Amino acid sequence: MPIINETYPGLEGIPWLKIGDFPSDIEKLGNMGQAHGFSELYIKRDDRCSKVYGGNKVRKLEYMLADAKEKGKKTLVTLGGTGSNQVLATGIFGADHGFRTTGIMLHQLNAEYVRKNLLMDHYYGIELIFAKNTFAEVYTFISKYLRAQLGGGKPYFVTAGASNEIGNMGFVNAAFELKQQVDKGEITEPDYIIVACGSIGTTAGLNLGCKLAGLKTKVLGVRVAMPWLVTKWRMGRMIRDINVYMKRHDASVPLMKVKPEDLYLLDGYLGEEYACFTEKGCDAVDEMKNLEGIPLDQTYTGKALGGGLDWLKKQSEQDKVVLFWNTYNSVDLSEKAANVDYRELPKQFHRYFTEPTQEETFRKEG
Repeated sequence: MPIINETYPGLEGIPWLKIGDFPSDIEKLGNMGQAHGFSELYIKRDDRCSKVYGGNKVRKLEYMLADAKEKGKKTLVTLGGTGSNQVLATGIFGADHGFRTTGIMLHQLNAEYVRKNLLMDHYYGIELIFAKNTFAEVYTFISKYLRAQLGGGKPYFVTAGASNEIGNMGFVNAAFELKQQVDKGEITEPDYIIVACGSIGTTAGLNLGCKLAGLKTKVLGVRVAMPWLVTKWRMGRMIRDINVYMKRHDASVPLMKVKPEDLYLLDGYLGEEYACFTEKGCDAVDEMKNLEGIPLDQTYTGKALGGGLDWLKKQSEQDKVVLFWNTYNSVDLSEKAANVDYRELPKQFHRYFTEPTQEETFRKEG
């Protein structure tokens, strides 16, 4: 049962199924903290929240897959970049619960993890459809092509990043999990949480959850996707939508007023475009691997940690309690990926295995 249901029993009416192993651990990043001058730097290990596949999608899918089951759906449709963790996680956990999964994939800059995720998509039987980077084409696939494929049946749409009021409940609940860990003395109440902000749902859920749980923690969302998409306005709207959704199920849930000045969205760490490598992001990935033995990625978590620490340094906040919420998956899937030949994928995806990756070209001159 979600922890938040203990405070708001009416939320038991929201479908939920157990996928992950929670609570996820909190660990001190002693070496990383010392390297950057932070005396109290910690990590929330959502990367290890499942032995099958970790990361932030697990908490969201606990709600979304339950909702799909409740509605009698058999097929899941979701979308993301060609290296999407969202598509892969939906396919993995969807298959475990009897769903077929179709992933609508949009082009993104190439990287080693893009190759690995595409191979794993095929390994787990996910149907992949390559779409041009236009919303019109994406929704044409969803509304027409896929329904025709399913004989007129309507699949369950898992939104990009699983970020709607249902999926985002996972991170409202996560904040209550953190509150329990604070009460148990596992960590002093954080002054700041650093987290990657792409489809916004994780950041929105944590913001609302911290307020409802009585935590004074400030959530630093580090923008890692397109500026036109990741805005304070959309974050505020998501928070409101989750809040209203909760109140429909339990009238005792207060409606929280969130002002733009209450929200933190850190800019300047994305790079030239979505999924492009940056110096600060790659440095954070390398440091975490070398100093702590913890893998991060260059698209989301490396940029989030590097950007969050940089911003806090500029505010002279190194003496604060800082919690980095790791939204990456650290389960090693390389052995499974090695058993898949990329030529088994639809031809539109072969280019990601024949064209150079950013690992091969970034910092090449250095």
